[in-house]
Amino acid sequence: MALISGAKLGPYEIQAPLGAGGMGEVYRARDSRLSRDVALKILPASLARDPERLHRFEQESRAVAALNHPSILAIYDVGQSDGSPWLVTELLEGESLRDLLDRGPLPQRKVIQYGVQIADGLAAAHDKGIIHRDLKPENLFITRDGRAKILDFGLAKVAPSADTILDPDLTSNATSAGVVMGTAGYMAPEQVRGDPVDARTDLFALGAVLYEMLSGQRVFRRDTAAETMTAVLRDDVPEITGTAVQIPPALDRIVRRCLEKDPAHRFQSARDLSFAMGVLSGTDSSGRQTVPVAVAPAARKSWLRIALLALAFFAVAALAWFLHPVGPAPARMEFAISVPGEANDTMLSSDGRLLAYVAPDETTAAPMLFIQQVGAGAATELPGTEGSSYPFFSPDDRWIAFFANGKLQKIPVAGGPPQMLTTVSFPRGGTWGARNVIIYSPDPSGPLWKVNADGTNASVLTGKIFDSDIDSHRWPLFLPDGNHFLFLGAKFGSGDQSSASAIILSSLDNLEKKVLVHAKSNVAFDAGHLFYLDEKETLRAISFSPSTGTVTGDSRVIADVVGFQPSVYYGVFTVSLNSTLVYTAHTSYTTSQLTWFDRSGKSQGIIGEPALQSNPTLSPDGSRVALDITDLKSNNLDVWLEDAKGATNTRFTFDPAEETDPIWSRDGKEVAYRSLAGQSTTSGIDVKDAAGLTAAKPVIRIGIPGEGAVPQANVGSDIIPNSWSADDKLILCSLQNFSGGSRGSELFVAPVSGGRATPLLQDTASETNGQISPDGKWAAYASNETGAWEIYVTTFPAGTGKWQVSRGGGGEPRWRADGKEMFYLSPTGMLIAVPVTLGDTFASGAPAPLFQVRGRAPISSTDLFTYDVTRDGQRFLVNEYLKPPHNAPLVIIQNALAEPPK
Repeated sequence: MALISGAKLGPYEIQAPLGAGGMGEVYRARDSRLSRDVALKILPASLARDPERLHRFEQESRAVAALNHPSILAIYDVGQSDGSPWLVTELLEGESLRDLLDRGPLPQRKVIQYGVQIADGLAAAHDKGIIHRDLKPENLFITRDGRAKILDFGLAKVAPSADTILDPDLTSNATSAGVVMGTAGYMAPEQVRGDPVDARTDLFALGAVLYEMLSGQRVFRRDTAAETMTAVLRDDVPEITGTAVQIPPALDRIVRRCLEKDPAHRFQSARDLSFAMGVLSGTDSSGRQTVPVAVAPAARKSWLRIALLALAFFAVAALAWFLHPVGPAPARMEFAISVPGEANDTMLSSDGRLLAYVAPDETTAAPMLFIQQVGAGAATELPGTEGSSYPFFSPDDRWIAFFANGKLQKIPVAGGPPQMLTTVSFPRGGTWGARNVIIYSPDPSGPLWKVNADGTNASVLTGKIFDSDIDSHRWPLFLPDGNHFLFLGAKFGSGDQSSASAIILSSLDNLEKKVLVHAKSNVAFDAGHLFYLDEKETLRAISFSPSTGTVTGDSRVIADVVGFQPSVYYGVFTVSLNSTLVYTAHTSYTTSQLTWFDRSGKSQGIIGEPALQSNPTLSPDGSRVALDITDLKSNNLDVWLEDAKGATNTRFTFDPAEETDPIWSRDGKEVAYRSLAGQSTTSGIDVKDAAGLTAAKPVIRIGIPGEGAVPQANVGSDIIPNSWSADDKLILCSLQNFSGGSRGSELFVAPVSGGRATPLLQDTASETNGQISPDGKWAAYASNETGAWEIYVTTFPAGTGKWQVSRGGGGEPRWRADGKEMFYLSPTGMLIAVPVTLGDTFASGAPAPLFQVRGRAPISSTDLFTYDVTRDGQRFLVNEYLKPPHNAPLVIIQNALAEPPK
């Protein structure tokens, strides 16, 4: 039934032919109801002559349409016209995988990317009981934006038999009895034999497609269909050839496992295959580790439904394993589960039953605490945990402690209001022991502290064993006796410096230091082994006896690739006492986009490209933006200058060491920034001509006599510029002193010409984010003096008097240029405006919310600002959090130290 341009089928107007084949003609059409272009396929009249087949076709089309998965061609409508059935789908721009392969094999990176997407689409269909049965390059489409789409999904879903032989390049979509479903060379052995098929049949076909993408050759191609099918049944998979680079062994094993003759020896689900390939997305073509690409989720649904489906899959898979084992059950069991967002901080209960982790909230993007029972139930977001990090369980698993908004808090696992225990600065982990004592790291440098579980008696714990060759005690972990504990003694830097980092054993009763093993991460314990990351960020385990406090034997590799946060020496893994391991194979890089918003929260455009960036600051004339950008290839962190209209960007600093937190002088001629140049861990402040024509000059160098001095500063402290004075002679700085306790950060006033810096305030609270008012007489800042971060104003530079501006918490204060308004962020990320009056006295009005900011959550103690405001206060430049297209799953391995099944 050929159609001409302008013909109408229901609400669809034909525009132009797109192609024709054995399954009918395809046209570009216009949906007059929704004003969108679609693809309309007129199907063979044989379908219309068989009412049963037509009814089944419509039922299966609707089933596929209900999937709504980004890797499956979306079906919009089905119908009939003059006795001919038709099908309406989304209109794709790109080319088929067959057209792509006609030009030769694909790069391994693309093979993995497309393989993960196809496997995810299959997983979504298999969850609904739909098997494709004819997966091949002709039925796979690559869109212009690099998305693999599965076509013709389920249009001929019948029980196959082996009575008909097909041409190797011909697909039979007829569904009458006695016809083999599929295409020779892509059909699994059970299809060729006419045996019952299931989801694993599609995985064989995908294996054949993967082989062809890598090699450019069809794996079982022979001269005739009969010979091809015989090869499918009998021949081994040949070596992958025709590639310019060597195929990594892991990728080769994945392809060969898909192509196993026996379905029991293949991957048992598309989700397992997706996970296995997703792990490889952290390697380049030669197998070296690179920036990972997240594995695609099973479906683009709400996070709760993702969690429910993933957990249901986990439970069913585990139950099926125990009830229907194929051969001897292996001791080691491995699964992957989806999570509602990027899981940054994970912790298992001691029995491995409960899992806690931190992920961005769906609405606000604020880090929230989630909890779920491993293998059953749904992920639950715990209200009141905005800004969470590094959770850990109580010994009875009834409570979870966590850090948020400058406080160590605890919350019942069953839910309820959080309870504050003590204040912290920029914490680095905690642990809750059997004696109801909590050990925690309150800041990035210095010793560990302890506090009772009811919040009493907070005090320094490891001060007497903290020596100068270590920068930080962090990531503490109690052993089961509630007395002995482990922690990382961290030495930052490179080469011999970082190799000094080690896992240390001590105890509450006998505070001594015993080095157990050199490591570069947090530590986990499973009643007989220590787990840690080595210099190559490989997860290792070594035998450890708690009774003797000794390690024995050689360490062994448990996982080659584990997500690692190098700025804090934290690996995203956790182990329970019964050897259940949970980890992610992907480092979470939270990218963001500089985005303009008006006061109502309406987007007004973007600046630059998405990046791992922070601390945007507008120049006084509003023409440029200074900010930190991390180059993920070199891991270099530098200051960049962006054109405020997005026209150009320029790298401003070039030292291999970190250079961050830029601020403009009031006249716009200079930029001050934090610098580690020429130092290992101690920072300073440099000032450089904004035009970039002169070399940087140092203002402060902590710990280096003669180059500026800061009282109370320890070696290893961090000094960060916050704001220039009105006359550009002084810089208000945040000194992160890291001496422990509540005062982890103080505000200092540093002369730009050099010399001694002086404290702005004389108190015991922690203060940061100092901002000098436009008239130069006042300074706004955030302080935790009440136990929660709030915004205050004091005089500048004297620091006398104090006015609280925020209500219910606040951070990141900014002034409007005319001094008539202030802005700050609430703990949930709401941008707040406050009318103020400046002069010889200060006054502020009632805070009023403007809009919700989805800023990037800080990942280090130097990420101070997520937004800035134009001089008139009418537009805001927000470093907006970008939700990744796919969330990396969490890997769960039960009995992690057992040998994996072969």
